[in-house]
Amino acid sequence: MPFALKTFGETRLTSRTGQLVAFPDKGLLAIVFLGFRPTGRISRTELASFLWGDDNDDSTKALGNLRQLLSRIRIRQRELEASFLDIGASDIALCRDAVRFDFGDMLPGIPQGAIARLDKFVRTVSGQFLADVDTSSEIGQLWLLERRDFWLAEFASALEEAAAVLSRQNSASVKAAAARLIELDPYSDIAHQVLMRVYAKDRRLSQARLIYDRYKQQLWSELSTRPSEDMLGFARLLFNDAERATAVGLEPTPEGTEARDPEPVSTSRPQLPRLLLLPPKRSEEQHGWTPVSGLIEDVTIGLCRVRTMAIVAPHTARRISGMAGDEIDVLKQFDVSYLLETQLQERSGEMALYATLVHIASDEVLWSEKFSAHLDDFPNTYSQLVARIVLETAGSIERKELAKIHTVSKPTAYQNFLLGQHSLSVADLPGIRRARKFFRAALHDASQYASAIAGLARTEHLEWLLTARGDEELLRSAEAHARDAIRIGADDSGGYHQLGVAKLYQGQFFESMEVFLEAESRAPSHADLIADHADTLVHAADPILALDKIKRAIELNPLCPDLYWWTAAGANYFLEEYGEAIACIGRMADQANAGRLAAAAYAMLGDQRNAKREMRRTLAIYPDFTIDDWLMKVPIREKWKTDMFRDGMRKAGFK
Repeated sequence: MPFALKTFGETRLTSRTGQLVAFPDKGLLAIVFLGFRPTGRISRTELASFLWGDDNDDSTKALGNLRQLLSRIRIRQRELEASFLDIGASDIALCRDAVRFDFGDMLPGIPQGAIARLDKFVRTVSGQFLADVDTSSEIGQLWLLERRDFWLAEFASALEEAAAVLSRQNSASVKAAAARLIELDPYSDIAHQVLMRVYAKDRRLSQARLIYDRYKQQLWSELSTRPSEDMLGFARLLFNDAERATAVGLEPTPEGTEARDPEPVSTSRPQLPRLLLLPPKRSEEQHGWTPVSGLIEDVTIGLCRVRTMAIVAPHTARRISGMAGDEIDVLKQFDVSYLLETQLQERSGEMALYATLVHIASDEVLWSEKFSAHLDDFPNTYSQLVARIVLETAGSIERKELAKIHTVSKPTAYQNFLLGQHSLSVADLPGIRRARKFFRAALHDASQYASAIAGLARTEHLEWLLTARGDEELLRSAEAHARDAIRIGADDSGGYHQLGVAKLYQGQFFESMEVFLEAESRAPSHADLIADHADTLVHAADPILALDKIKRAIELNPLCPDLYWWTAAGANYFLEEYGEAIACIGRMADQANAGRLAAAAYAMLGDQRNAKREMRRTLAIYPDFTIDDWLMKVPIREKWKTDMFRDGMRKAGFK
């Protein structure tokens, strides 16, 4: 049985028993390169040129590097008792029987059904081809780009063939494949068309319209271009009558005239600070590079989900890092506001990753930390490490931008948004209404600022919760703002997050949980989002899962807002852990808003003195409060939970 070589996403060689095998990275690149050559053979000179460059002045050095590499490969092959490369005096040949490539079954010309071929792409293509591999030679870089384009084109071709036989039985797998291709190639017409077709076939035209609108806006905002004529024609056929065409921003095309798509509406956008993330430079001796390379990629993805900054694309970041000249001048030339530098050190299996965040204008170090771990322990600490770097980076930049507000005559839209976020850190009515003022100020300068619109929705549902008046207009407005945020920034979690909360307080539990899953798929480490998802689960009668989620949110945001502890208290109350519920309320900076819950928990423990105290404090704030009136407004899915809450409050003395 041959060894297996994984080439998509993280490059890995595994043994016949499935164990990960260490092997020189450039040796793996040479194996893959030869795998695409019909003869499977290459001269030493050509391979050295491919791996290290073809500059005549460096040809001797490249051949010297190749000799060292081949020496290490010989030693490693003897240790593994396997021969992947047959190393001769003048050329090197691939031993095809010794290694099985993951792309072997996806090569063109292999007879198989369209759905079966597509399923192989979905199972295999977990990331870009050789995503963690780099080469210093221009020939190698061009080959990598060409191969990546080749596989994206093959994936698109397989998707198109499968879509031609689309049915109810295979629509889920086709939809998943289209979504995967969009992750890898965000500008793929074919992937977007197939996804729109699947939703249209399921009679979910509104979702198909949303996909089209989002794609059109993405092309305009990121590339300053319109969809291709092929995409425009496809959209017109899909939304074929005048009403549907108008709904997606398309005008019916008069007969005999050229089809044109209108210019996207010019929208004002906040000027966000730009962050450049520099991955650590590697050396051939660093065996721990592969997991760290994946970690840096996941940190970049995590930071891209943070809507308070703009991230310089990894390709541009690599180009900037290789430019000659003064580093600060180069960064300012590309309008970089912050730099996150990383450095990797490895000794005796111990890995140390250094991360440093620098404010470019002032050359000030905002945050710096060393993360240490043994390589064997790395998988267990991976997700926490990614989340920590993302949160520390985002938090430091937001604090720096907030501090700059005092030095300007008028805050920017972005700074007003940060002020709004900051005002929500304490859950009281003055803070909520102050936040609303800042979000509206942000929208005055940037009317299409999706995050600020989602912020407005958050203030409205929080006011509904705190005032306990059951004002349905607040919830309707919160839902409308949430849907506006989704329409403008459909790839952002904020609108889905607030829509989930609005649906919860409207008593639509299943819709709320579905929307929260959609939101978490876009921002899996967003602490506030996870906390609100936990709150939904408390109301939807799943306090065990709710407690797990709120603990996760607190781990991500240890200095959390009061609402986290309030949610944790509610979950504990319905698990009959009344003492834990009271302890959670005790962690809140302002405990008055949780007085009803605290009174009920004390009463269930038989502590009437403290129960009465909390009852009196609550009635001092809400003198018209009655149990039945409140429980009619609070959405609780299961009657037993309503009865449990009513019993506790009655024992506390509420009427």
